Amino acid sequence: MATFDGGLLDEDELRGARIVALGLLRDADAEHTRLLESPDRDALHDFRVAVRRLRTWLRAQSGALEGSVPRAARRDLRRVARATNASRDAEVFAEWLDATRPTLKPGHRTGANWLLAQVTSRKEKADARAMDDLSERFTRAREVLEERLPVYRQVHHLENGRRIIPFGGAMATLIRAHATALTRRLDQVRDPADSEEAHRGRIAGKRLRYLLEPVAPHVAGGTETVTQLKALQDTLGDFHDAHVWLEALRTHHERQGREESRLLARVDVSDDMIRPPKANRQRAGLLAIAEALRGRARERFEDFQRDWGRHGLAQLHEAIDAIARELEQHGARDVEIERKYLLSALPLDMPQGDVVSMEQGYLPGERLIERLRREVSAGGEHLTRTVKAGSGIARTEIDEATTRGVFDAMWPLTSGRRVSKRRHRISDGSLTWEIDEFTDRDLIMAEVELNDTSLQPEMPAWLKPVVVREVTGEPEYVNANLAR
Repeated sequence: MATFDGGLLDEDELRGARIVALGLLRDADAEHTRLLESPDRDALHDFRVAVRRLRTWLRAQSGALEGSVPRAARRDLRRVARATNASRDAEVFAEWLDATRPTLKPGHRTGANWLLAQVTSRKEKADARAMDDLSERFTRAREVLEERLPVYRQVHHLENGRRIIPFGGAMATLIRAHATALTRRLDQVRDPADSEEAHRGRIAGKRLRYLLEPVAPHVAGGTETVTQLKALQDTLGDFHDAHVWLEALRTHHERQGREESRLLARVDVSDDMIRPPKANRQRAGLLAIAEALRGRARERFEDFQRDWGRHGLAQLHEAIDAIARELEQHGARDVEIERKYLLSALPLDMPQGDVVSMEQGYLPGERLIERLRREVSAGGEHLTRTVKAGSGIARTEIDEATTRGVFDAMWPLTSGRRVSKRRHRISDGSLTWEIDEFTDRDLIMAEVELNDTSLQPEMPAWLKPVVVREVTGEPEYVNANLAR
């Protein structure tokens, strides 16, 4: 499976979703090539899984991928996935039958041998049908997605700039939604007969697992949670398979009965002897297999209850919630979302806050703006380097502390591009307002950082009287442009 570096979580949602989609598409294409060159059992299985991972991602990220995944491509991938269903079911059933035969009584193995031949024949026919259509449809979908996924549109607001949704935050929302869907499905699995409910729970768990896999290595507990979800998927898969195979067994039993009837219909009074058909032993073998399947279904249901009862699900939810919280923090850590206001004066009733004296200098640059800042407060001196990119309400901002030696070496490069100010930091509920009183010009401004570009903060009563207007995104009020 494709792997992605930790920088993926620092991307915006639209770019991050496409980076993963293209990686999963390359995986599926590699498995498709392998299938054509060596159409063995493992190749078909691996191709099937790669396509399902891709489809799950495209479905979950449909909003972020809008305009990049045409309906025809989705339809082709869906048919590719469905084309392998019958082959997969027959393959897994044949494997189980082959492993079960030695455990049956010798008299029952005739039925197992007959059934295994029937299932193997069915798989071969299913493989032939699948391969006829599979390759053409996948190739067509791949070509379209390779062309469309790397290109996308972004909306920019004249005043607020580009709306940025961090990929980490978007993933947290999706993961929580899929975890809720999984819990809702698993709550319906209450009895060994609840096969369809278990199947829907298995699908929900698999989709959550596929969604987590690209980011799991980069969050605490991610890899372990993926392993847990795989174990859940296997348990529910075995449980559901036992029910499916029982139904298939009934079909084969009916077919065997029809063959026996046709055999008896051919018996003529002129025959020397009527020999009892082997069907009796076959029928006994089929009944023994049915009993083994019933036992398998009950065992897997008991495994599910033991491992994924109320306590197990609660632990899984805690792990997923922790992952989501980390993704939210990681996704937002390098994005600065703020609104800025021009003030007519310092607020007269401004509450007491922390006061910091600042000197800021800007190095030459167009798209990337590097800032040096020296802060002096009651806590001492603090030196930082900051790189900013973008404009408007949301911008990329990466900070790191620096040393006196680095600061002194770089500060001369900011000559002619500096500002100095006194900043008042004032807490107001969950927000912190920063009132900047410039000391090198007649200018006072207020800033507030937010966690969403759509939020309009409630203006504190002490600030309202001196607010002239909002100036978020206006170039003349950007510090780098004010510097001189």
